[in-house]
Amino acid sequence: MRGPTRRQMYAEQTRTDLTAAARKLFVEKGFAGTSVEAVTAAAQVSKGTFYHHFPDKKAMFAELYTELAQQAAALSDAAAQAVSGMPDASALALVADLTHAFLRRTIDDPLHRELMVQAPSVLGPEYRHINDTVAQPPIERLLTALAERGDLKSDVPVATVARLLLSGLCEGNQIIAAAPDREEALTRTFRAITLLVSGLAADTGSAFG
Repeated sequence: MRGPTRRQMYAEQTRTDLTAAARKLFVEKGFAGTSVEAVTAAAQVSKGTFYHHFPDKKAMFAELYTELAQQAAALSDAAAQAVSGMPDASALALVADLTHAFLRRTIDDPLHRELMVQAPSVLGPEYRHINDTVAQPPIERLLTALAERGDLKSDVPVATVARLLLSGLCEGNQIIAAAPDREEALTRTFRAITLLVSGLAADTGSAFG
């Protein structure tokens, strides 16, 4: 099988350079403060090259937000596979750890924080579409895996809970990002989500968090 041509490799590297420049600028200046000219200058390419890869900067932002959602989805799917062989308490603790890790990125990862903060206003309806099609299904799969083990109450509406949980995680990012003391906000937000999710657990003595 033939590998990529030199032209294809160059195009891939150019796209990588453009997205790397955009990541940095979206964090430093925000979406509104970042121009196509600034991205192309940082990537050292022409505007024509930019428009060869992206129709506009919103499409570039959407790609970066989708990548973030895919990363979270991969972690959720890995957890769904892992819980099948775990003791009850360990499986629920894993879900709590995953929730905390996602919220923790709001503090530790400036790109995660800024993409999550800016996405609702920048992307509009596309924000919901990406969440619904990329981020929510893996949460549903994780909840289904827990339900099949008997870790959740028998009447838990998985799809509805998955959507509410995702909304809570996204809103949690907003709360932490806007707080003067992000560590304290992380503690409060994680505790609030833990209390809400604990109501899903089967009455077996196990709990989330």
